[in-house]
Amino acid sequence: MRLKSIIRLMRQRISRHQQDYTLYASVLFSLSLLAVRIAHTGSYLRISLVWNLFLAYIPFAITRRMERNPAEIKNRYTWYSYFIVWLLFIPNSPYILTDLFHLFDGGVPLWFDLFVIFSFAWNGMMLGYISIRSMENLWRTRHTRWPAWLFTFPVMLLCGMGVYIGRYLRYNSWDVVKDPLTLLGDMRDILLHPIENKSAWAFTICMGIFLSLMYPLVKVQVGKD
Repeated sequence: MRLKSIIRLMRQRISRHQQDYTLYASVLFSLSLLAVRIAHTGSYLRISLVWNLFLAYIPFAITRRMERNPAEIKNRYTWYSYFIVWLLFIPNSPYILTDLFHLFDGGVPLWFDLFVIFSFAWNGMMLGYISIRSMENLWRTRHTRWPAWLFTFPVMLLCGMGVYIGRYLRYNSWDVVKDPLTLLGDMRDILLHPIENKSAWAFTICMGIFLSLMYPLVKVQVGKD
C-alpha cells in the first residue's frame, strides 16, 4: 500500500507540473545535443547557447517566484522592482533565434547544427512565453482594467528592440548596470532618429509582430499550472 501511495503521489505531482517537467526534459535534450557536438568536434563553438538559455531562464524564474510568493510582492515597490528586472531580461528569450545566423559555421552536418540551435531557441521561446503569460496574469491582477493586448504587445515590441540591440549593437542585459550611459545614448538615437535607424525599427516591428502572432497560438498551452 505504501508503494502504491508513493506512486499515486508522484503521478499527481507530475500531472500538476507536467508543463515544467516537459520543458525541463526539452532543455535536457538540447544540452545532450550540445554535448554530442562538443564530443564529436572537440570544439566549444556553440557553448554560448547555454549562457543564452540561462539568461532566458531568468525572467521565467522571476515570474515563478512572484506567483509562488504572493506575500513577498504585496508591497508595490517590490512588485515593480521585480517587474523592471523582468523587462530587462525578457528579450533574452527570443534572442536565441538569432543564433541561427551561425548555422553554416560547420564542424558537424548541417541538419545536426539545425537541431542544436533550434532546440535551444525553442526552449528560450517557451521560457519566454510561459513567463509573459504569467506576468500578464500578475499584471491584470494588479491592474484589473488594463486590456491584455495593451500589456503584451508593448512587451513583444520591447523584445524585438532588445534582440536588435543585443545582436547588432552587441549589448546585453548587464550593460544596464555596467554601461548605462552608452546604452541610453544609443537608445536615444534610435528613438529620436527613426529614419536614420530604419533598420532597427524594421527589425523591432517585424520581431514584435512575429512574437505577437505566435503568442495567442501557444497561450492556451502555456497557462499557469
